[in-house]
Amino acid sequence: MYSASMSWRLLGAMVLAIAALILLIVSAVNLTANRSAPVVLATMLTVVVVGALAMIFIIQAVSTPKTAKLITALPPSAKLVHVHRQKVYRWAKLLAILLAVCAALGLVVPGNAKYIAFSAGGMALLLAAVLLPVMYVNARRFDRSLTALECDPWVHWQYPPAQWTEWVEAQVDRMKTKPPAFVLRRDWQKLAWPCALIAAGVLLFSPGTLLERILYVLFCCGALFAIAMLSARDARRAPEKMRAKLIAAAPEVYFGHDGIFCDGVYTTWLGLSVYLLSASIDERQPRSLLFSFEKVVPSPYTADQVIPIQQSVLLPAGAESDIARLQRELGARCPKARIAIAT
Repeated sequence: MYSASMSWRLLGAMVLAIAALILLIVSAVNLTANRSAPVVLATMLTVVVVGALAMIFIIQAVSTPKTAKLITALPPSAKLVHVHRQKVYRWAKLLAILLAVCAALGLVVPGNAKYIAFSAGGMALLLAAVLLPVMYVNARRFDRSLTALECDPWVHWQYPPAQWTEWVEAQVDRMKTKPPAFVLRRDWQKLAWPCALIAAGVLLFSPGTLLERILYVLFCCGALFAIAMLSARDARRAPEKMRAKLIAAAPEVYFGHDGIFCDGVYTTWLGLSVYLLSASIDERQPRSLLFSFEKVVPSPYTADQVIPIQQSVLLPAGAESDIARLQRELGARCPKARIAIAT
């Protein structure tokens, strides 16, 4: 999806956007030079929020290749889905609860300690003013793309309730057979080495009394142990969580130009962070299609992490013509992916 020319275009757009943001900040400072402190603060906060939103949307628009742009044009009669925006609504509710708690603490806590609560609420409000609009705009774009896909799919399969229940149990059983990622008796050395390094560093180089250093080591090692145990517990509960998720999902699947909608999850073929690697037939009973994706998670501290994602789709009876069309459409849409679903 990417090329050297696109990288240069992205770099040029970022330089121009940063220059425009600097000019906006300088203009705001000059215009509010002789104003009161509340006016200056409100103006600068507005500039920060507007500038951050503009930078994010400009970078998103310029960095998205043509092949990854979603189809968002809808027929007049289409009813827009709310699959992705529902998540934004939940985050907005959590923010409202957090702000209410901070406001209540600020009114109840005596002395200067109340400003800690007010500061935390102010920081949360400032972050939300930037993140929530971005989340909503992106979620609405994905909802429009999903609606367009449902209006004009390549293939649409629906399953009877009994067949869907059988498929749900098959997927849960397959997940149960996977070996657990962490077992204390088997993987205790994975915890022992970090704990030993932490203990050596703290005991040899940290200031404080011996008792304080020992307590700090116990706290850090205990936190690592708790995280490992919680992760293992979540892994044990994963099959039941999958069962609940699949039962709640609609017993159907949509394939279209932008991606696949299955199990209540919309996954795009080509995106900024997720892309299709392969599609094949899983011969285990009941037979299914297996789509393998990779998700790139940027990290400011290390190299980008690549997370594998697999999506299984139950094969209905008499779907040979649909599979042949999927082979053709996916081969054209994702020419670098390994598509081998048609016999």
